[in-house]
Amino acid sequence: MTWPQPGKRIVLATYGSLGDLQPFLAIGAELRARGHEPIVATSEVYREIVSTANLGFAPVRPNRVPGQQEPDFLDRLFRERRPPAEIFREMFLPSLRDSLHDMLIATDGADAIVSHTLTAASRLVAESRQLVWVSTVMQPMGYLSRHEPPVLGPAWVSASLRALGPGPTARFLRAARWLTALWTRDWHALRAELGLPITEDQPLWEGQHAPRRSLGLFPRVLGSPQSDWPAQARVTGFPFYRLPDRALEPSLQQFLDAGDAPLVFTLGTTAVNDPGAFYEESAETARRMGRRAVLLHGRRVLDHFPDGSDGVIAVPYAPHDLLFPKALAIVHQGGIGTLAEALLAVKPMLIMPYGHDQADNAWRASRFGVARIIPRRKYRASVVRRELTRLLDDPVAREATARVSLAVARDRGVIAAADLIEAALS
Repeated sequence: MTWPQPGKRIVLATYGSLGDLQPFLAIGAELRARGHEPIVATSEVYREIVSTANLGFAPVRPNRVPGQQEPDFLDRLFRERRPPAEIFREMFLPSLRDSLHDMLIATDGADAIVSHTLTAASRLVAESRQLVWVSTVMQPMGYLSRHEPPVLGPAWVSASLRALGPGPTARFLRAARWLTALWTRDWHALRAELGLPITEDQPLWEGQHAPRRSLGLFPRVLGSPQSDWPAQARVTGFPFYRLPDRALEPSLQQFLDAGDAPLVFTLGTTAVNDPGAFYEESAETARRMGRRAVLLHGRRVLDHFPDGSDGVIAVPYAPHDLLFPKALAIVHQGGIGTLAEALLAVKPMLIMPYGHDQADNAWRASRFGVARIIPRRKYRASVVRRELTRLLDDPVAREATARVSLAVARDRGVIAAADLIEAALS
């Protein structure tokens, strides 16, 4: 294959939590190492993080980190159990014109744009500027398939669709697409203002996928291509982001060195802002099991910050790739980044999904026997203890965890993504 000449200006457009940013930082670092000029276009609040990664930065509205600026954001995001498309309509489409304005500035002189699902302005900019466009999805359910219905809403809905088969599922997805079409009128209006041709594509559905190349940035083992996926879709594996100077806090390192492998409890980068009684129940679980535990609390104010003296320590954050391999088991919310790190660490896991892709991710992991699932409403120390005990005593789970971890390690997601972006530029 003939690669393009170095020096291409590539805009990486993303939005969301740190879990949505870090894979783009990983890809950007690889593109920079290959001689390109990657520019990360995202919310202003991430400027310092992007600069620390030695990548170019361009601010793009909305300047919101999910769960931190608006008190009711997570209530709407998780507790009301509304479909992702409806959340997208309420929380992202109102900023579409602002996003478009900022993205046009960010892509001045660019050769290509790589887009996140939540950056609906990316396609408009790519077409109006005639840029090479590569789209991404962060989780397998991003490629909505009638052959593998996503786990959304009440469990019985997804179970029923899987039982009924591809035909009824296809009709269900068509109905959902029709219902959400009215929500994207502003997107189509902006197309007209930019002089772009009329299209029947919807940005929440097929319109989010670039016609030349769409990258699935998730572990291959979690989602094999289906016959109704976009023909241009390629699964790269998860792009793990690694800062060269990352380290565990000294107090945490001392705790880990002082005893047996602990249970690790984390809620990722978004759900951590609405933990409920997660940390209290988790600490009590560890005590009832006679196990040590690490609580990653994300700088939340806890009534009591365990310091490790009673076998439980709480820290705001720890690099997952340094902590997870030292764990006995991992309890988490099922975000794709946390799940990928747990799989790579060869550890069994208990998943408590909050919303959106997390239930689907958890279902996919449980199929291989590497995880058990506990509903949020049942997260109590007595139940968590029972589920973890079953998981730790299951030899089949240990074997499955080793097998799946090896598959995740073989993916080389950063390299694969960069290769495919370069191929699209050639």
